Order: sequence, then structure tokens, then C-alpha cells
Amino acid sequence: MIQANFDEAKQSQLPAVELLVNMGFKYLSRNDIAHQRDMDNSKFILKDIAFNKLREINSYEYKEKVYKFSDKNIHDVIEELEKCNIKINWRERIREIEIFLGSGRKILILGKKIPIGYTILRGGENSLEKSLVKSAENLGVKIITNFEVKENDPDFDILATGSSQVLTLGYGQIFRGKFETDKTKVIFDQKLTPSLGYGYFYPWSQNLAVVKISKRFDEKISLEESLEKLKKEYLAKDLKEEDFLQEFFTKRSFQIPNSAKINNSLLVGERAGFQDQLFRFGIRYAIFSGYLAAKSIIENLNYDKLWKKHFLNEFQKIAKLKRISQDLKRKNFAIFPEKLEIPIEKIKKLWLSREVDFLLNFYPLWPNLFFNIFRKSL
Repeated sequence: MIQANFDEAKQSQLPAVELLVNMGFKYLSRNDIAHQRDMDNSKFILKDIAFNKLREINSYEYKEKVYKFSDKNIHDVIEELEKCNIKINWRERIREIEIFLGSGRKILILGKKIPIGYTILRGGENSLEKSLVKSAENLGVKIITNFEVKENDPDFDILATGSSQVLTLGYGQIFRGKFETDKTKVIFDQKLTPSLGYGYFYPWSQNLAVVKISKRFDEKISLEESLEKLKKEYLAKDLKEEDFLQEFFTKRSFQIPNSAKINNSLLVGERAGFQDQLFRFGIRYAIFSGYLAAKSIIENLNYDKLWKKHFLNEFQKIAKLKRISQDLKRKNFAIFPEKLEIPIEKIKKLWLSREVDFLLNFYPLWPNLFFNIFRKSL
């Protein structure tokens, strides 16, 4: 008779915990976690740990001095995150982005200490969509999909119906292969995308990747032809035509609305125009605007005031950056050297600095001054 030991705790779980502890991780008992969650299992943030880490990694610069955020500000952030109660499953951390500017110029953004971004799990049982739907339905929200909504229909509290007007068009292809999931590529080559558009190569997983290109909706260029040129010039080593799986088309809308309401309905995500105008990604704005819309209904608050408090300054800043990017593109990004490496921490510091806010406000008047100071800051 074969005697087998199927005690999973001894065979795999305890050795794994021991390995992690030896690597420097701290083990938290169930009791430790319960106290971090204030004895409430519905809470998912470990408050003390989150507070200490947020205090360690966050700061801002003013007049060449670095200041830490106050304890109150950090506690407010944790409280706001806890109220959202959104659990996001991510697949991979992005540690490296190659940005090709054409004419042989390239910027390499590195996220060694902190990730540049994350690949979010979309579609399937454990996806972001399933998690959000489940949380909403548990609170009694009725969600209606695959239904045409008329502009003046009074029966909907929140509208998340996607693009209201088309400003950019996109064409992409999906490939199988073997990919490094922590690296992605962005292409701002004027020969391929003359105005608003750009291309990107993005591994979803170790076995699947997407390549896509976009243009302004009224531009007279072929996206299919431009994508083929992009693959040949920038992705010849990454993709094989025999590994092609499928193609897809997209349309995008972005704007800074005066109001995100139609009659009594609150507009969220792309339906309101809440998109990053430069790169046209908007999942963060979609999630958080949905949260703010629900908050305004539950607490009887002004939705327009809420989203403007959280988004407006950032939207205006990105819109100015989009204009600068277009001007640089027309000049083939001549202010940049052939190769430039920038850690993500430096970009974050620049983005949050008051000096950049000042320069962005006066860019149309003093473009040369802006570029000189920007070049030195790199």
C-alpha cells in the first residue's frame, strides 16, 4: 500500500511562508490582520501599515525644499480608499517603458523602486468588472447593459455608456508569443501618427500582447498601413506574423465638461469625457468618477463640485501637456538627446512640482523658456 502525505500546510504553505520571512517579509497573524482592519473583515486596507508606507514614499517639493504630507492628509487618503472598497486584481507590474520619438530618439522610463504602472486583469471570473459589479449588486444597485439609452431618459441615476462623440480612432492587433510582461513600448513617430495619434506595444501576459495605433478621426491616413510600418520599424524582433490572432478597432472621446450631468443623470467615465487627453487611457477616472457619482447620490452632494475637486486641475494640466507634445512632435522632438533615461520617481517629482504648474500656465507665451528649463530639469 502506498502511503502519501497530502498535508498541504506542511508540504507547501509553511515552507513558502518560511522562505518569504527569510527574504525579509514580515509575517502577520490572523489576529494582527484583524486589528489592522479594526476587527471588520469587510475592510481590506491594513491601516497602520498603509499609513507608515504612504508617509515614507510620498512628499512634495516647494521652493527647492521637500516636505512630507501631514498625518491628517495621509489618514484622509486611507479613509477615502476604504470608502471606495474596490479590490483590483492586477497581473504584472510595469517596470520599463521605451518611448520612441522618431529620428532615432528614444526615452527610457525606468521603475526600479516603484512600478510605473500595473496590468489590470480584465474579463473573466476574477476580473475588475466582476468585482465592481458584485460590490454594486450587493449594495442593491441595478445594472443594465446592452441597452440603448436616450439622452432625456429620466430612469437612470448614472450613465456609463462610453463615447459620446468620436475624437480619435484606433486600430490594433493581438499576437501570441513569449513576452516580457514588465516592459512596454510607445511610439510618437510623426511619420506614422502626424497629429494626436501614437502607437504602443503592450504585453498583456507572458503569452499575449497587443499592438495598436491611433489617429484623429478626420485624418486621411490608413491605420492598417501605419500599423504595418510601425511593426516593421519598431517591433520586428517582438512579433511574428504567423502568431497573429485577431484585429480590433476602437474610438475615443475626451473633453473637460462644464457639467457631467444630463437632467438628473450623472455621467461617469468616457461618457463624461473623463479620459487622459494625451494617452487616452481612462480606467482610473472611470472607477473614481463612478465612486464620486454614488457618493453624491447617497450623501446628497453636488456631483459637479466633487469631480472638479478631484479631477479638474489634473485634466487641465494634461490638456496643456497634450498641446506641448503636439508642438514637440511637429519639431521631431528636437529638444531631446538621442537617448535619455529617466526614473519614474523623477517624472513624478516634476509632475507634482509647482514650477511645472507655473511653466505650463505660461507655455503659450514663453515656449522657448519652457523648453530650456524643461531640458535642464531632465
